[in-house]
Order: sequence, then C-alpha cells, then structure tokens
Amino acid sequence: MNHHILISNTKEYKINTDLISFISHQIEFFTGSSNSLKELSSNKAFEWTIVSQKLNNDLVKIIKKHLLNENIDLNIISTDKERKKKLLLADMDSTIIMEESLDELAKLIGLEKEVSKITSDAMNGKIDFEQALIKRVSMLKNQPITIFNELKKNIKLNIGAKELIKTMNSNGATTVLISGGFTFLTNYLKDFLGFHYSHANILKIEKDIDGSSIISGKVEYPILDKNAKGKFLENYVENLNINFDDALCVGDGANDIEMIKKSGLGVSYNGKDILNNAANVKFKYTNLKGLLYAQGISDKEIIT
Repeated sequence: MNHHILISNTKEYKINTDLISFISHQIEFFTGSSNSLKELSSNKAFEWTIVSQKLNNDLVKIIKKHLLNENIDLNIISTDKERKKKLLLADMDSTIIMEESLDELAKLIGLEKEVSKITSDAMNGKIDFEQALIKRVSMLKNQPITIFNELKKNIKLNIGAKELIKTMNSNGATTVLISGGFTFLTNYLKDFLGFHYSHANILKIEKDIDGSSIISGKVEYPILDKNAKGKFLENYVENLNINFDDALCVGDGANDIEMIKKSGLGVSYNGKDILNNAANVKFKYTNLKGLLYAQGISDKEIIT
C-alpha cells in the first residue's frame, strides 16, 4: 500500500522550504526512513509517498496541527492501484463552472433571491433535490429561450477546468460531464471543453401564442438526481470494463454524494459539509488542477 501525503494551495505561492523540511523531518522520524518527495507545482503542490501497510496516525495529526492555520489543503491518498484514473465524472454547477446555472437564469429574470435560497438548501441536503428542481423550474415558466444564450455568455469556468479535461483525455481517460442542471448548457460545455459525454435534465419547451419558443416551467422525466449520478457511474464502469477504483468523481453538493462514495477517488471541490463527510479528497484552497495532482500528475505533465 502506498500512502501519498498531498499538500496544495494554488491561490498563493505559500508552500516554502521551511514547511517542506518540517513535513519531511516528521515523516523520516515516524517511519525511520527518508521518503520520496515530489514537486507537483512549484510552491503550490507537493507530495510525499510512504510505502507501508498502515499510515501512522500520530504523523498525520502532527502535520494537520502544523497546517491548521495555513490555508493549505492536506489530503492523504492511500492506494495500491494505478493512480491515473480511467474515468472522470464531473459535476457542472460550482464545480466545472463557477456559477449555479439555475440561479443565473433566475438572475436574468429578477428572481435570483428566491431561487438561490432553494438551491442552497438542496445542495446542503436540507430539502429533496427533485422537489427543489421542480419548484425552481416552475419559476421560469413563459420565459423566452433566448435567456439560454445570455447565460452562456455570462458563465465562467473554474480555474483548471480546461487543463483537467485536456490532460485526462490525453492520458486516455473517458471524461463525462454530469449535472442536475440542463442539457442546453452541458451540451455546450461538453463541446467547448472536450468532454466525451454529458448528461443532464431536459427543460420542456413550448410555443406561445405568437409561435415563439418559451420555457414551459416543467422538466422531462426521469429527473437526474443524486441516485442517477451513482447509476451513471455504475453504467460507465460496467461498459468500460473497469473497476470503481479506476474512477474519479468530483462535485460540491449533496446530489454528488452517491457517485463520490462509490468512486476510487471521490473529490469534494469547495464542497458543502454534507459532501465533505463523504469524500476522501477535499479541496478548498486548490483549483481543479488539484484533481491531477491527486493522481500524481505534475505541472510539467499537464496539458494546457
């Protein structure tokens, strides 16, 4: 079993030689041997590899305590498998893109406050995702579909999204964008970023009395929710003839829990507490390149 101690912060150049020396010294003290240190990104991401059946808990506690007020992500990745994953399932809202797409649509029609409250409750697991989706979509009733194009112009990619997809594609992985949002945006992002596949909910469209296309305020069934995300993961693992250990899943909210728990590398990206409790990797100060660092991939190997 290999244990990889990963520290990272891509927002600041703050991982200095003193910090690296401290961790290296503690690892040597507790293991009785020097262990391999790898620079993944200068001053931003480093990992140490410990070959052992069991990782010393006291060592982990000391490192955690030392980093407590440093705003540096600490993740322990333990595996005896190939680290580079063969499958990526990525959530869209607040993961690949900065925004919550339904909230942004609501903003365009002056209903941001009402819709964003429901979104927040759903992502924190306080209310049922399906009912929250139905309620929010109903507020879009009779809006022209031209707001879709306005939204596409306004959305921003999270830092590292392009590099993540390009690099995983280059390494032969299957990349999938999966969202409780809507196909008009996932299809756009799939083509723009180069995902192999995308899955999302479908907004029903109808005609008004003038023949213009408008949003009906309804969603086609079945609704893609947290259970559907877990099922999609199962289907891809079976169809690709791989193991769950070969899968990397990333998201930020309650509806990502099922796929996160089942995957070999489940990442909470700026996630809610309910997801952090389920994920084995958590990033708060690290951009989406962190998903590559967690696979042992350094900056010099990342495709830009």
